[in-house]
Amino acid sequence: MLPGAATGATLPRAESITGYVILVVALTFMCNVFLGEETRAFSLSTPLIIKEFGVTPAQLGFIQTVGAWVGMIGTIAIPLLADWRGRRPAFLTILLLYSILAPIIGLAQTFLQLAVLQAIAQIPRNTGPMNYVVLAESVPTRVRVFYLSFLNSSVPAAYALTAVIAGFLVPRFGWRSVFYIEVSCLILFVVAYFYFRETPGYLAAKANRAAHGRSQRPDMLLAWKVMPGRATLGLVIMSLYLLAYPGFSAWQTAWLVNELNIDYVESTHWVATWLFISMFSYWICGWLANRFGKKIIVPIFASIGGACMLAVIFHRWEPNTVFWLGLTMNFFITAHYGVGNFAYIAELYPAEIRGSVQASFGLIVGFIASWAPTIIPLIAGNDLHHISFGFIFPAGIMFTLAFIFLFIAPETAQKPLEDIVERR
Repeated sequence: MLPGAATGATLPRAESITGYVILVVALTFMCNVFLGEETRAFSLSTPLIIKEFGVTPAQLGFIQTVGAWVGMIGTIAIPLLADWRGRRPAFLTILLLYSILAPIIGLAQTFLQLAVLQAIAQIPRNTGPMNYVVLAESVPTRVRVFYLSFLNSSVPAAYALTAVIAGFLVPRFGWRSVFYIEVSCLILFVVAYFYFRETPGYLAAKANRAAHGRSQRPDMLLAWKVMPGRATLGLVIMSLYLLAYPGFSAWQTAWLVNELNIDYVESTHWVATWLFISMFSYWICGWLANRFGKKIIVPIFASIGGACMLAVIFHRWEPNTVFWLGLTMNFFITAHYGVGNFAYIAELYPAEIRGSVQASFGLIVGFIASWAPTIIPLIAGNDLHHISFGFIFPAGIMFTLAFIFLFIAPETAQKPLEDIVERR
């Protein structure tokens, strides 16, 4: 255990799969799906938006970048609310804000209005890590790692669902209709309002603070004060994950089309297949990590994913081999993302500061990760015909993560979550 790790008391959790546990799993999964739908809806509508408003791709990309900066308000504020007032009000706030702000994007009549509305809508969308906190504190210890990995599979599920919805609605009602239907998130809000309860972890932390006469307020710096080793570890792990896959995935199609001369339409079919299979990789890796531990499974999956990337960089393969190599690469890289990123951070810290840690990390890592898509082309010398050379960056991250989990990171699988920060 790292210096400064908490060993505080815990409240008893339900150690069986009850109807309420299934409800929480469903609520957090669907919340993640909705938060992912909005950004996918924007991506799928890009050609139509450019045509309607007469803007360049760079201009459209810039307003999304600015929107991500505005979204940092939610990245910081919602986790702090979770530590201050509780997981329940934070979770309900996410659902209510999204139900209101995502649909109004479709009201935009000018490009400036679109820029403003999509930026405001990113405030609730950037709060996905809170779902991992809620789920981690609500499910039984013995299956926690698997369910946290299952939650991450909502990302490809959201992409597939949005693509199906857009394929039906856009030809008939236009790109705005895809945003209008996001108001259906209100159904999720109503269910959560009546049935979602406060988590045991937060209640234990709240009771402990009251017993010691401490005010119920978040502290973004407490983790760095009382457990600097573990705080540094979590920050490094989250930064590496959010530099690796988002950067690699942004250039995957360019690698297929420009470097390997795969037909564009065929490349989209390949990537769609890879993403669909990746959804199951989260479940498989989560089950294995839950059973055998993250210190074994994450290094294995990360090393195989990194090796596949090196194979892509240093050898030119036949198209049929590229398909299977790309499938294997995506499978192993995305699989441990589900157990090693937000899920691991949610397990690593006591409930007393679990939200505040997400807020402080979100602020720092959000800035670091924003450079992910830029690093790969810089390494490749901005040469799209050799863009795979830039994959040496995420490949290096894979082997670094394997080393960290094997030799440094404490095991969290099958371990009870801590509730109280041990103050010295």
